[in-house]
Amino acid sequence: MPPKQPLPSSPTPPFSPAGTPRRPSLTVPGRLRVHPLVGLLVLVEFASGILQGGYPILLPHLADTLHFGAGDQAVVLGVEFLVAGIAVPVVSRLGDLHGHRRLLLATLALTLLGYVATALATNLPFLLAGRVLAGMLPCWLPLEFAILRDRLGEERGGHAVGLLVGSLTFGSIVGAVLRPDAWAMALLLALALPTVWRWVPESAARARGRIDWPGAVLLSAGLGLLFGGFTSAGKSTGPVLTAALLLGAAAALALFVRHELRTDAPTVDVRMMARPATAPVFVLSFLLGCALYGAQSPTLSYQSADPAETGYGLDAGSQLLGLLSLPAVLGAMAGALCAHRLGRRFGARPVLACGFALSAAGYGAICLGHAAAWQFVAPTACAGLGGGLGLTLLPGLLMRRLPLEQTGVGTGVYNTLKTLAGAAAGAAGAALLDTLALRAGVPTERAYVLVWALCAVLCGVGVPVALALREER
Repeated sequence: MPPKQPLPSSPTPPFSPAGTPRRPSLTVPGRLRVHPLVGLLVLVEFASGILQGGYPILLPHLADTLHFGAGDQAVVLGVEFLVAGIAVPVVSRLGDLHGHRRLLLATLALTLLGYVATALATNLPFLLAGRVLAGMLPCWLPLEFAILRDRLGEERGGHAVGLLVGSLTFGSIVGAVLRPDAWAMALLLALALPTVWRWVPESAARARGRIDWPGAVLLSAGLGLLFGGFTSAGKSTGPVLTAALLLGAAAALALFVRHELRTDAPTVDVRMMARPATAPVFVLSFLLGCALYGAQSPTLSYQSADPAETGYGLDAGSQLLGLLSLPAVLGAMAGALCAHRLGRRFGARPVLACGFALSAAGYGAICLGHAAAWQFVAPTACAGLGGGLGLTLLPGLLMRRLPLEQTGVGTGVYNTLKTLAGAAAGAAGAALLDTLALRAGVPTERAYVLVWALCAVLCGVGVPVALALREER
């Protein structure tokens, strides 16, 4: 067990727990100057936004270069969410035990390796290996949340979350407009890594206990089998393999839950997820993932399809794809900027319910009209606005329902469910696109409409769940 760390209110030691000198630009006697710390983490999330906004635009080009279809594009994005769903709770727990800055540096380095592998990829398996490493990217945000809460306190840390989310969404705009290639994204990570190493301080609070490696293995096995079962549904391997994978996933996940309920140091605190105060927030985090990621790859695939070959699509190049992604990102940014003000005036429950309703309406409108580029603008902006409201309000609601020492693992579970929704949606979307196909690798238009309709239904479910949230003092 690491030695007990000094409390944030105690005199600042000359060295951080990571062994690096404290930077005078971040501290003054007796307290931390918070603005540089928030600014640094805002820059990190800005870089994260560029990666998240730029890479999906790059994916159709990679598919053409490496010769794989729309279903495989959904798998390439989905595997990142799968890795994040496994890594986020483990990394968050390690951060609670050993320091959030240390784990932030480690995940930055692994993400950098992933983007280097992406830039070097010459085939689909090599690209998938790179995206597995790049799946560490969602680990950054819960680690940053924990650093901010540790250094700023619960109230001020919660407000700083909005700045991080706003910076992430603004970075997504920049990424969509600039459309950087994989090498440019790797260079951006190479700049972010030494910045965090030099100037971001270590968190002081530490949880007691150990990491639950058996639980992590069971979780990895269960989610991996589940993802494999979904993605094999539309392939030529047949229903027997799909059924076997899904049954194996159910068995592994059942063993995982049984183990987590018995261990004193769970990877995912199942009891915490089941508490009346937190359960609706975790349900909403899963639904939010569906709203944000459910149709990302299928929509880009549809927009880049050539009508002369498929009978549908916009034949959009990378420039038009970037422009078509802007309304959703701008809507999400607007939602992030106004969420706290609307929440204070009207209450979190109606604002969240409105956000999910907006996302459902946006996807529903795309189902009804998608033959021209202009028909995507207002609906995707509407869906993005709803997603931005949820992204900003849900972490603060969750932090107010968690004890201090469970901040990292609790927000980790929140991000895990959000990213697992992306993995599930990506796998289900890939299965639909591969099953309802004109020919190998070319889905029917009906397959895309079904993906959008399912996203609309899942977002609609979030409305009554948000209204059922209990107020916490």
